[in-house]
Amino acid sequence: AFMGPGFLISIAYIDPGNIDADIASGAHYEYQLIWVLLTATIMGLILQFFAAKLGVLTQRDLAQHCRLSYKKPMRYSLWIMAEISVIASDIPEVIGTAFALKLLFGIPLWLGVLITGLDTLLFLFLQNFSIRALEVVIGIFLFVISACFVVEMFMVDINLKQMAMGFIPLDGFVTETDKSGYTVAAISLVGAVVMPHNLYLHSALVQSRKVGRDKKSVREAMVYNVIECSLALGVSFLINLAIITLAASTFYGQELYPVPASQVTSSMEPIEPGLNNASLLLEELLHSRYANFFFAIALLASGQSSTITGTYAGQFVMEGFLEWKVAAWKRNLITRSVAIVPSLAVALLAGDSGSDTMIILSQVLLSIQLPFALIPLVKLTNSRKTMGEYKNDMKSIVTGWILAIMVIGANLVLVVFVGAEYLDWTQWWGWIGLIICVSVGVLYLIFLGYLSYLPIDSLGTSYDFERDADFCLVEEVDENEDDEEAGTTTVGELEDDDEVTIDLDEGGVEMEEIPAGSATVTLEETSGATTADGSPSLRA
Repeated sequence: AFMGPGFLISIAYIDPGNIDADIASGAHYEYQLIWVLLTATIMGLILQFFAAKLGVLTQRDLAQHCRLSYKKPMRYSLWIMAEISVIASDIPEVIGTAFALKLLFGIPLWLGVLITGLDTLLFLFLQNFSIRALEVVIGIFLFVISACFVVEMFMVDINLKQMAMGFIPLDGFVTETDKSGYTVAAISLVGAVVMPHNLYLHSALVQSRKVGRDKKSVREAMVYNVIECSLALGVSFLINLAIITLAASTFYGQELYPVPASQVTSSMEPIEPGLNNASLLLEELLHSRYANFFFAIALLASGQSSTITGTYAGQFVMEGFLEWKVAAWKRNLITRSVAIVPSLAVALLAGDSGSDTMIILSQVLLSIQLPFALIPLVKLTNSRKTMGEYKNDMKSIVTGWILAIMVIGANLVLVVFVGAEYLDWTQWWGWIGLIICVSVGVLYLIFLGYLSYLPIDSLGTSYDFERDADFCLVEEVDENEDDEEAGTTTVGELEDDDEVTIDLDEGGVEMEEIPAGSATVTLEETSGATTADGSPSLRA
């Protein structure tokens, strides 16, 4: 019953942006960045669990919580950042699909981008059935991607010793002369694997499963969500590992040219492997036309599935932050257009090679955007006001903040290395560039610091009965306990037309009826207890 959401979000871990980042990592640094891939996948698993936990327990997704928890300036700032992350993730997905169509059918890149935009129609068609239908289709795509890269793995010779060394953190960084390139590649790999929009998506998808409101059902749901998500991300890790291994075994240390070896001349410049040429290079180096075909099919399945889930994530982001009540097809048309327009512009203006560079830069941008979703998620799941007794324990709290600090620190290191690499200190514009980089970095830190400090319950997101009576978890307490919760009983999940009376204390006074959809809950004040604003406490 719980199988599905984890595998649906795992597609974002093997989208064309990931494939491109994996190819660049393997081609330039052989197996040295495998430890980054493993670390990023573990980070993703922890954050996806936080997102699933938030959605299961509160029946609201991360975007809805941000709307309810922050005032307008911060709320709209987070919404803009979320939309940027959706666009940044969609650009490689759309362009990757367009590359696949070009490889398979010879379609121009710009036309492939437009054709990819039509997958919204497929998405709307699947929505007419159920989320289960969408999950089945995504599962088929995942199987196709896995099968294609497994087949290609058997076409290359793998250095198992070097692959094992790649799991050692920073093993290659010490001896690597191009430390700036290594850092950019590592951070782009993190940005490719852990995507901000996936946190919004997962917290919404888990609500498609019906979970009882008693403790046993909630804990069972969380256990199965962890298992399912672990399996899904484990599969995505193996696929990414296969791509890095394929690139390392084939491209590393090679001078690569866009023509067969027999046609290479002294005037030709070597090319960088990427989505636009990897399949043709594989065909040439492995002497097999099937290498080209399998790569193109895997890329098409990856791009098509990830654009569908990306549109889904955009829908939840826009609806959650802005509470738009519009028809599904209008909402999807808007979110799809937001991503298609910049992708088409890149395809038309930059061409194949420029599009491939744009994909790598989009992964770096995703890493920079990640804290704007990560910090609210960590704060919400740490909050007793939001999560009740199911809030994060101390280990989870520490882990969440360590991950946030790691991501922010990596982004600052990225700015330093890129600045040192590309800014010319002997020219006046180099110093202007330095001032801009420092200013942006300082503003970035100030904003994230304020976001970390700002209380997430400033507008109140408590899920007790007086706010959300059709959801609240009611804890069973021994009536002999000498505290204000004595006499609490478990009422379970409310159905339409139910009326429940909760006697919290024998001294309860003034019955109050509060509507919750079509259910009505009758509450009594707890004797002598008040809330923070001095009003009578209504507890269950």
